[in-house]
Amino acid sequence: MNPTLQKDSPLILVADDDRFTRMLLRQILEQDGYRVEEAGNGEQCLSAYKKERPDMVLLDAVMPVMDGFTCCTHLQALNGDSSHNGDRNLSDSSLEYASRIPVLMITGLNDPESVDRAFTAGAVDYVTKPIHPPVLRQRLRRLLEASWAQEALRESEKKYRSVVENLKEVIFQMDTARRLVFLNPAWAEITGFSLEESLGKGFLDFIHPNDRQFHDQQFQFLIERQQDECRYQIHYLPKNGGVALIEVYARLLSTEDGIPIGISGTLNDITERKRREQHLSAEHATTRVLAESVILEKATPKILQAICESLGWAVGELWSVDGKTNVLRCVQTWHLPSLAVSEFKAVSEQISFALGEGLPGRVWATGEPSWMSNVVENPHFLRGAVAAKAGLHAAFAFPIMAENEALGVMTFFSREIQTPDPDLLKVMGAIGSQMGQFIKRKQAEEELQRQHAVLQSELNQAADYVRSLLPRRLTTGVTIEEKFVPSVQLGGDAFDYRWLDEEHLVVYLLDVAGHGVKSALLSVSVLNVLRSQSLPHTNFYQPSAVLNALNEVFQMGETGDDYFTIWYGVYHKTKRQLTYACAGHPPAILLSGTSTPSSVQEIGMPGLPIGMLPEVEYEDKSCKIPAGSTVYVFSDGVYEIHQSDGQIWGVKNLVNLLTNYQKSSTSNLDTVFHHIQTLSSDKDLDDDFSLLEINFN
Repeated sequence: MNPTLQKDSPLILVADDDRFTRMLLRQILEQDGYRVEEAGNGEQCLSAYKKERPDMVLLDAVMPVMDGFTCCTHLQALNGDSSHNGDRNLSDSSLEYASRIPVLMITGLNDPESVDRAFTAGAVDYVTKPIHPPVLRQRLRRLLEASWAQEALRESEKKYRSVVENLKEVIFQMDTARRLVFLNPAWAEITGFSLEESLGKGFLDFIHPNDRQFHDQQFQFLIERQQDECRYQIHYLPKNGGVALIEVYARLLSTEDGIPIGISGTLNDITERKRREQHLSAEHATTRVLAESVILEKATPKILQAICESLGWAVGELWSVDGKTNVLRCVQTWHLPSLAVSEFKAVSEQISFALGEGLPGRVWATGEPSWMSNVVENPHFLRGAVAAKAGLHAAFAFPIMAENEALGVMTFFSREIQTPDPDLLKVMGAIGSQMGQFIKRKQAEEELQRQHAVLQSELNQAADYVRSLLPRRLTTGVTIEEKFVPSVQLGGDAFDYRWLDEEHLVVYLLDVAGHGVKSALLSVSVLNVLRSQSLPHTNFYQPSAVLNALNEVFQMGETGDDYFTIWYGVYHKTKRQLTYACAGHPPAILLSGTSTPSSVQEIGMPGLPIGMLPEVEYEDKSCKIPAGSTVYVFSDGVYEIHQSDGQIWGVKNLVNLLTNYQKSSTSNLDTVFHHIQTLSSDKDLDDDFSLLEINFN
């Protein structure tokens, strides 16, 4: 497992109705050192979560009984009460976000509505099918680390609130002229001004000019008896420079006759608490904008606005890399509506920065966030003159990073001179990485959608080609009937049967993961290899040897969707013995021709699909075939039928149907197919329908 993870053997709950997907996820996760629990639907997921309390939930969006979206909503409700306990001085929204159960939703790639529903239900991120193991590992690691960081932050916030509540408050008293006449020693600790420097001066002298009118108004209300007490927040000017935030509580002092003699109260420095709230607010606002956006161009102005408003900054800019000239150009700007920055904005849109030039160029070159306390006085800031006219001073910038590549830079400006805030730069660096991942993900999705549109036009021709390669009815020695109906998207089913010699009949059926031309081409490739017997040093009379050789040749690639299941059997006519091996494929069904329960026998065994993991060893099994028996070999598309009530039809019902069908002398495989087709909630089947009927004399 990645060495950055701090907790040993995190527990991952995998909820997916597809057993091969669960099998694949278990192999990937356990290989990385995770512990894994499985659930086949939403209700099982809820029960497993309550019992095991896992670190992360991988949740499929579409499942029977209870779908992933409903399950995700219920999961978040399980943790709902905890987010409302305790002191809520910090941002309510930040605490609720931190307490969310980390759910990574698995959705369809070309289904933005499902992605929106996933975030609405409370998911923290999503991956698309087919699952790409490197992407899954990266998302899982990032979300687990974020979840643990949020947990640590919540604990830190609890400790911080406890410290704040027990700190000595500043106790002050002033006369009716609003001159300070009493201060306790905490005043010097907070502001840096000694008591000698402060007593006798007006409280207004220590308050930031922008807040003086508001503060004066609050005290005037007390003097005029419009209110008995007041509590509010204002910025003050510490002795060491900069700007800080205090919470003021004040009430009127009067004589027994009710004559005002002054004002007393307390002061608490809340600068650090407010800064943390702002950082969390900016991060969460950006995350929400990205989650709700489909196009980056529409998301960018909202991100600039969200960060500015969360931090109280005035202007935000997006600088994008011009691929033709290899310079940065300003492509988006947001500013406070009340701010006159037209000249500054015009200059920004006209200027460009080379690598290492100016604040944006330096951040582009280093790939690290940067801070300027006052751009007006900084010789490296090339727009200092127009910034001064606009009243802009402090600035920071951070790169938009993806895979160690800076895709752009965001810069922000304040009307105040501000000392560097390392914690804020860390938060902004994380936001830049998040935006970079968003851009790369959208680019990948757009490219895949383009490819899908091209491939879709070829599906009909591909289906005809696959159909032309499949064998027809066999009548020599053993009778074999087949029924093959490709799905609308064209799956990866293929099969063959033929006599290897006068004594040995080979039968196999394979099912490639996924749909479309790519899956069909892989199935055709496997079919050609088996027909031509081009696997080197392989005994094609021994099923396990064939599967081992296939697994060595057809290992899964980076896309993670090019594996397949297969049932492979060899029948010895004289011995009436069938030797077979399975690689993740549904077992065949042997019907002896009688009506007793013992006449039904499953011919199969568990095993990983071909291509999932190297060095897997497959085994042979054998069974006797009584005279008059029938063996059915099929793909999962024959029984995994989504019915109108939301339930999966299943293997048990298929066996019952085949048993009844065998008794009917007038039926054929078309009858079986049409019956199954009527069960589906959709007119078109979701997967290829492949069914072989082998009748032994």
